[in-house]
Amino acid sequence: MPAVLPPAKVLVTGASGFIGAWVAKVLLERGFTVIGTDPKGEYLKALFQQHENRFSYVIVPDVGKNGAFDEAVVGIDAVVHVASPVSLPAGDPQGEAKRLWSNSQSVTPTSSEIIEPAVNGTLSILDGVKTHGTSVRRIVITSSKASIMNDKPQTGWPTFDEVCLL
Repeated sequence: MPAVLPPAKVLVTGASGFIGAWVAKVLLERGFTVIGTDPKGEYLKALFQQHENRFSYVIVPDVGKNGAFDEAVVGIDAVVHVASPVSLPAGDPQGEAKRLWSNSQSVTPTSSEIIEPAVNGTLSILDGVKTHGTSVRRIVITSSKASIMNDKPQTGWPTFDEVCLL
């Protein structure tokens, strides 16, 4: 598999999330051109204003829809797929068991709230690359902001968000 070097165009899905924003930031700092996908395009433009000549965004309102990324992957050299819908609080991600929270709130997520959207989003980006991303040479599939979330924060614990990028 050939290396993808700057100033290659990299599509970063979920670029307004915690991990996606850091991925985009590092790529921009290393000289790549980044196209971010998310429903918060103007937010991303402001976040990466110092790289405005190498950063742009594409609105993808529903990553789990078939064809969601078809237009976004055209002319792209690499894809970093971070976007994944997150439904919190969540008990069993397959939706088969109830989880009792300390505040006595029972939650019964369904697989259609967590697993299916994540799988469909990944399949959507892969299918988009297969059918429309003829120039894509590398795909990275990684995590989302859910990997650092804490459903029971304690007093004094740090807050993680995109503000630390500024």
